[in-house]
Formats: sequence, structure tokens, C-alpha cells
Amino acid sequence: MTVEDQSSTLARAGQDLVEQLLKVGINGFGPFKSAAESAAEASSGRTTDQAVSALVRNHAAAAGAQGFVTNLGGFIAMPLTLPANVGASYLVQTHLAGAIAAAHGHDLDSEEVRTAVLLCLVGNAGTEVLKQVGIKVGSQVSMTVIKRIPITVIRQINKKVGFMLVAKYGTKRAVITLAKGVPLVGGAIGGGMDATATWAVGSLADKAFTVGQDSVEPSSPAPA
Repeated sequence: MTVEDQSSTLARAGQDLVEQLLKVGINGFGPFKSAAESAAEASSGRTTDQAVSALVRNHAAAAGAQGFVTNLGGFIAMPLTLPANVGASYLVQTHLAGAIAAAHGHDLDSEEVRTAVLLCLVGNAGTEVLKQVGIKVGSQVSMTVIKRIPITVIRQINKKVGFMLVAKYGTKRAVITLAKGVPLVGGAIGGGMDATATWAVGSLADKAFTVGQDSVEPSSPAPA
């Protein structure tokens, strides 16, 4: 397979991954209700900060539970190839970021909000993605910037994030069909890494979705 073919394959898989994460991760799966419902439950009787803390704790604990992430394969059937723990970890993290967005009062049906959710999954690289499409941004992603980006550019960002998520785990030896739910090797270690990564996503999401977050004005976006 040529480099161009590999790049095209990753791009298609990335697009499929993004679509599935936004659909399944936000609408709910397995033991998780929808992100909006989870946010509402966490917010009951709590301040926004307390609700976010509860969401992060619960999702990080779930992601770190040995065997939990792999077993999610029984609840979903995603038409792409990724390691079971990776695909399911992304789902948990998408659900968390979506729930945090809802807890801060954002509309989960908004394309801008959904793009911000995806950017949280790639950590600090999210700001680099924005710069690649011509958006001026500071040290972190924020809705103040994203809500001003044209929809055509928003969709470019989604493609780039999907490519990044797949490419990180795209070696031939690593990929398996997610629905197979192949048991993890060294599950306890993997679970700890998943928990840490999920906690980091929660921290980024809290900053990104906090209303009134300071940010840099976007420059003219790159042409589609």
C-alpha cells in the first residue's frame, strides 16, 4: 500500500470514527445515559464546578476499571478497525466532554460544541489543529473561538481530528475489529492510562466550555 493509499484509508476511518463518537458518545451507550442526562444528574443539588468534578471522577473511574472498557464492545458495533480499548476509551471521553459542555449550558446539537468536544480528545494538539486551518488561538481551545469559526472550517477541523485519532493507533499489528472486544493485555496498566487520559480530557473540557473563557480572536480562516 502506497503512502497516499494509507493516508486516504486513515482519513476515511477518521471520518467514520468522528461520526460514531459524536453519535454514540453523546447520545449514550452501554451503562451511560446521554451526555445531557448525565450532566443533569450531576448538576442536581451541585454547583457547576461540583458537577464537573463528579463527572470527571465517575468517567475516569469507569475508564480505569479493569475490563470495563473492553466489555463496552458488546454494547456497540462501530464500522471501523481500532483496538477495542482505544475505541471504547474515546467513547467514554467523548461522553465526558459532552456532559461537561452540557453542564456549562452549551447545546450538544451545535456543530461548534461537538467540534470542541472532539478537540478535547486530542489534548494540547487541539490548538495546533486550529492553527493549521488558519485560526489564531492561545494556549487552549475555547468556545469563544470555536463559535466564531465558519461551518466549512469546522468540518475541516473534524476531519483533521479524526485523522489524528486513527493515525495514532493505525499500525497493522494494532488494529482489530472493535466489536470483537479482544481482551486487553496488561489490563490494569492500560486501565490506569485510560483513567489518566480521561481525567486530562475532563480538565481540558472544563476549561474549553467555561462560559466567558478568555481567548484570542480568530483570524481569517483558511479556504476550504
